[in-house]
Amino acid sequence: MKKYVALVLAIAMILSCSLALADRLDDIQAAGKLVVATSPDWPPYEYIDDEGNIVGTDILMAQWMAEQLGVELEIQPLAFDACLAAVGNGSVDMVLAGLTYDAERLNAMELTGIYWNEGDQGLLVRKGEGAAYNAPEAFDGKTVAAQNGTNQQIMVEEQLTGATLELVTKIPDGVNMVKAGRVDALAVPKTVYDSILAENDDLEIAEFAFDFEGGNYIASPKGETEFTAKIQEMIDQINAESLYQQWVDEIQMAK
Repeated sequence: MKKYVALVLAIAMILSCSLALADRLDDIQAAGKLVVATSPDWPPYEYIDDEGNIVGTDILMAQWMAEQLGVELEIQPLAFDACLAAVGNGSVDMVLAGLTYDAERLNAMELTGIYWNEGDQGLLVRKGEGAAYNAPEAFDGKTVAAQNGTNQQIMVEEQLTGATLELVTKIPDGVNMVKAGRVDALAVPKTVYDSILAENDDLEIAEFAFDFEGGNYIASPKGETEFTAKIQEMIDQINAESLYQQWVDEIQMAK
């Protein structure tokens, strides 16, 4: 009898958890808000403007998605690794932060398909030094910064094996470290380094580029397959109508 009761309770718990996961989309609409975590130091995807507002192409997409769901958008600004922790424990509905694919992340969260291909992955260096950094071996003995928890960290670890990795919490910190000579380079994707170079004429991009294929993904809590499918449905519309390119153009024109 005890085994039977225990079995019934176990099944009830499983069903309860399944229903809870399936109801997240309903919960979002009932609460009237979509909670999105982002690391606002990654222009043009997400950054803080001169008036202190969190803006960027990912923010425009998040606002569009909230409108599609008929709810308000709530942005939670966090460090990148804290964003991953937040979606991992389910305290936010999704993460939009220039997130690239990592198989290990699938153990802790759901990932959608690609909504934007961010292009080459490169390294920012001081002006006049770009040509010298033309191969992985050129970074041997050098210190290369990357944002903690990002795909850029992984690429430095795997492709610049002779370099010393310096982890930073925020991209502007890494930029300042390169400018001050505290590190030799900062790993960032093309869309990001284009924005940084536009405002820092004392920096340039190294000739060497990482071996990388992929783009940006949205993360949602693990097991939230119904909600993730809804996000993917919206991404499919974004891709079909080239909406993300429109948001990129809007941000560029605003600068």
